[in-house]
Order: sequence, then structure tokens, then C-alpha cells
Amino acid sequence: MIKIQPSVVTVFEGRSWLYNGYRLFKKEPSVWLVSLLAYWTAMFLFGLIPILGVILSLILSPGLAFGFISLGSALDNRRPIAPRLIISGFTGSKKSELLILGFFYLLFLALLVLLTSLINEKSIIDLLYITEDSIQSPEDNPQNKLNVGGLLISVLLYVPVQMLFWFAPQLVVWGDLRPLKAMFYSFFAVLLNWKGFVLYLFTWAIVLLFSSIAITICISIFKLNQTALILVLFPFSFVIMAIAQGSYYEITKTIFPDLLKKHHVD
Repeated sequence: MIKIQPSVVTVFEGRSWLYNGYRLFKKEPSVWLVSLLAYWTAMFLFGLIPILGVILSLILSPGLAFGFISLGSALDNRRPIAPRLIISGFTGSKKSELLILGFFYLLFLALLVLLTSLINEKSIIDLLYITEDSIQSPEDNPQNKLNVGGLLISVLLYVPVQMLFWFAPQLVVWGDLRPLKAMFYSFFAVLLNWKGFVLYLFTWAIVLLFSSIAITICISIFKLNQTALILVLFPFSFVIMAIAQGSYYEITKTIFPDLLKKHHVD
């Protein structure tokens, strides 16, 4: 039996994760884009169902996240690929564990929303609404300070939640770990490699910044109208999401190499 332990990688691995994600995207861009289109179409349809749709989408999120990891693995190892791989987590023997993981994800997000609203002494809906009057300096409008503070607190509280679930689906399916144990492993795997993740996020920030500048320049030069702008941003956003999904697989590959070996043996 292969023992599953997270590796501690060098800080510069954080930079290569993004490049390797792009490399995976470049192998089969059409498969990535069709898979993402199917995913977001499903999310849109779920969103049409009041409350229940959001709950269902959150419960399914870890399993669908594993599906994109599985797609990256198939591409990396030259195995047969198809968009249906994004639901592979729910067609295998670990679907119950992935659904349990989804319930935990829903629970943590619900607690996050509740805690954020309690800290700000207002509902989370109020935190997300920024009216024209609130776009003022904090001195003129103290309410604006609460909005910014509430959103900042939400982001900070979401970080440990994301750490719990970053590797959890892969550990459940490929590592045969129970959901709680997988979340524990995931949290400390991210914590041990925090420097690499910081560089990874910084690299993303640089890429998105320069991409935004390039798009802004194109808008100015070609005088793009709203329709043309949507036609540019829509495929661009899908490419960015595809590269991100590919990079998630690469992160798993470098931090849990034994997990990938076990998966390939199985």
C-alpha cells in the first residue's frame, strides 16, 4: 500500500504550476472549453431554481472539481478524454463520499456567511449591495467602511475553507480517505506549501493585470462596443478558467506525487 504524504515543494514551483496548467490546456483546448461550457450551463440552470439550486450546486462542487482534476490527469497521461470526465467523480465508487464532502462545503460556507453577517451586524445581502451613495470616503459614509470590512473578512475567512477542500476530492477518490481525514490532509498540505501558493497567486495577479491592460488597449484602439467586448471577454474568461483547472491538477501532481502513483496503479 502506498503511503500518502504531502511533499513540501520549493517556492518557485508556484510559478511553474500556472505554466504547466497552460501546457495542459494547449494539448486539448476544445475539450477544456466544451467541459467548462457544460459546467457553467449546468450552474446556470441550477441558478434558476431559487435557493435549492444554489444548495445543490455547492454540494456538487467538490465532485465536479475532481472531474476537472481527472480531465487534467487523463490529458497528462495520454488516456482517452471526453467532457464527461467532469462527472467521473459521481460515476465511480466514491460518489457518496464526494457528496458528503459537498455537504461539509455547504456547511462551512453557511457558517462563513453567518459569521460575516454577525461581525458586521447586518445581513450578508446588505454587505453585497453597494449603492451609489456608499461609494464615498469612509469619513462621509461610515457604511462604506462596513461594506469593505465585511468583504475583506469574508475573503480572509474563506481562505481556510479553501485550504480544507483544495485537495480533499482527490484524496477521497484517489487516496481512499474519508472526507474528514481528506480535509485534514488538504489543509496541512496547503499550509506546508504556503510559500508556493503565495507565488502562484502572485503569478496569477501579474497575468491578469497584464491581460486587463492588453484588453483595455484593444478597446481603445479598435473602439469596441459592448457586443464586441463580450465576444472578446467570453472566450478569454473560459481560457483563463481552463488554465486554472489545469494548474489545479499540476498542484496535486507535485504536492501529492504518491497519490498520483496510487491512482495510476489502480
